[in-house]
Amino acid sequence: RHEQKREKREVQQIQQIQHLESFYEKPPPGLIKEEETKPEDCIPDVPGNEHAREFLAHAPTKGLWMPLGKEVKVMQCWRCKRYGHRTGDKECPFFIKGNQKLEQFRVAHEDPMYDVIRENKRHEKEMRIQQLKQLLEDSTSDEDGSSGSSSSSECKEKQKKKKKKEKKKKEKKKKKKRKHKSSKLNENGASSK
Repeated sequence: RHEQKREKREVQQIQQIQHLESFYEKPPPGLIKEEETKPEDCIPDVPGNEHAREFLAHAPTKGLWMPLGKEVKVMQCWRCKRYGHRTGDKECPFFIKGNQKLEQFRVAHEDPMYDVIRENKRHEKEMRIQQLKQLLEDSTSDEDGSSGSSSSSECKEKQKKKKKKEKKKKEKKKKKKRKHKSSKLNENGASSK
């Protein structure tokens, strides 16, 4: 009796294990199977092609049946540690991470508005700084009160001088850029000849 009970238990345990193993490999219940084209059908059924057709018939298929019937790519990215794509794929959030400097350089050279936008931002920043400085000076001059209109006229003259200096600096920078660009063009032209 004891031996029979043991054998029954062992058989039941083996059946449970087999059920669990087969559960993950089988498609989910209720799945309506569509007619699939077999991979060996792409090779004509001619006596010389038997070996190739047999090889394709038993070749591994893509993907695995996962719980809930989702077929997924079973691979993990080394960079972001997520599943579903490999390290070099474009789906990875860290795809461009290593080439940010190159990307900025490319944008700067391909986008015609890049320099204009950058110049406008810098100009707005300078204007904002000037406005804040002027507000600061106005608030301090209001507190003094005794300095009067002479100090305000001096401030205006100083601001005019600053603006002239800034304009000169901008012109110098533009000239340098032009020279730099023209020298690059000359070098490229000479190297291509």
